[in-house]
Amino acid sequence: MSRASLAILSTENLLHNLQVIKAHAPNSRIIAMIKANAYGHGLRSTALRLAKYVYSLGVASIDEALALRRVGIKIPITLMEGVFEPDELLIAACENFHVVFHDQTQLQWLAKTSLPLPLTAWLKIDTGMGRLGFTLDQAPAAYEQLSSHPQIQQSIGLMSHFACADDIPHRLNQLQINHFNQFIQNKMGPKSLCNSAAIFAFADQHYDVIRPGIALYGVSPFMNVSAAALNLKPVMTLQTRLIAIKRIQKNETIGYDARFTCPDDMLIGVIAMGYGDGYPRTAQDGTPVLVNGVRCQLVGRISMDMMTVDLQAYPGAQVNDPVVLWGNGLPVEEVAQYTHQVPYDMLTAVQSRVKFHWTLYD
Repeated sequence: MSRASLAILSTENLLHNLQVIKAHAPNSRIIAMIKANAYGHGLRSTALRLAKYVYSLGVASIDEALALRRVGIKIPITLMEGVFEPDELLIAACENFHVVFHDQTQLQWLAKTSLPLPLTAWLKIDTGMGRLGFTLDQAPAAYEQLSSHPQIQQSIGLMSHFACADDIPHRLNQLQINHFNQFIQNKMGPKSLCNSAAIFAFADQHYDVIRPGIALYGVSPFMNVSAAALNLKPVMTLQTRLIAIKRIQKNETIGYDARFTCPDDMLIGVIAMGYGDGYPRTAQDGTPVLVNGVRCQLVGRISMDMMTVDLQAYPGAQVNDPVVLWGNGLPVEEVAQYTHQVPYDMLTAVQSRVKFHWTLYD
């Protein structure tokens, strides 16, 4: 019999979250962000469920984009980090990949390349993120280079990225909005500024295209607002089973480094899930888990293949009872508070030995 660790992925919740996002920005098209293996949910399977409902799919590299073409995805795919070498421009033109230009080197490659077909391009402006994008001083010349190129479809798109959208009152948000609005004045073509947090926080900045990421997967982009409050539902439910139940005496210890000492005689459950499956090794004592729907607490350090939980809240527990680590009934955001991590890295860390099972879709 194989390991019991399983990630149940809900097509219904994925499409529900998409509809919630659309309702917040009804006049905007959507680039659905599925980079990083769709935030740990599966690149190809997620794309196949979203493709007929969105304008484009956002990926980090041309390898991800080509993988999607191989499974039959026909809609535009946007290379959010652009191309990494000149030959990728040729592939992008042939495959209808939309290319984000964010660096002068990419424009130099374009100037020296003869494309087989016109290329759809975005220009990325760094309005304050300090990462990818042309500075406000560089952006006008870069815009002119793209606009005058005979093999770039006109009009080119203009995008930027918020640094602090999850912290709504942060002073940088309005500064970035002002910078972006200043640059796009009198320029044609689609505009895009909003990530997940900004979609909910800045309704007047949705422009033509929005780029939801974490919210698609049912996770709140805000520290102090739950996913449920935003009407988002978890797409991934990470679950396993109890594989042993032990009675541990008072003052005995549990797990590596003897981190947890039993304050009384305790009923302890051993769960088939560990950091080798992608569960955070940093999880603290008291981290919640659901054992057969009953809320219990982690005790002891996470092992590579196992973890241990206090079953005092559920004395009727039996071997093979189902265990939910996060998802339905236990938001990943809540679990993250006990781990020194954030939902992004927790979701993307779920490893290949966890079986993935999607609910059906049309």
